Amino acid sequence: MTYITIDDHTTEGEKLVAFLKTQNYIEILEEPNATTKKAIKDVEAGKVKKTKNPEDLFHQILGK
Repeated sequence: MTYITIDDHTTEGEKLVAFLKTQNYIEILEEPNATTKKAIKDVEAGKVKKTKNPEDLFHQILGK
């Protein structure tokens, strides 16, 4: 296996990624953004809210 990094914030990078996605022998693994990475760390650290049901969840989030 070979790993490469492509800056897809450039026009050329976007075009290259678009082309690579058309190839059936290439798997593209996209890195999560900063918000998702923080959420993953929070879950791994046990920083989660536990609720009994959806209504309880909305009550905790919205305070209603």
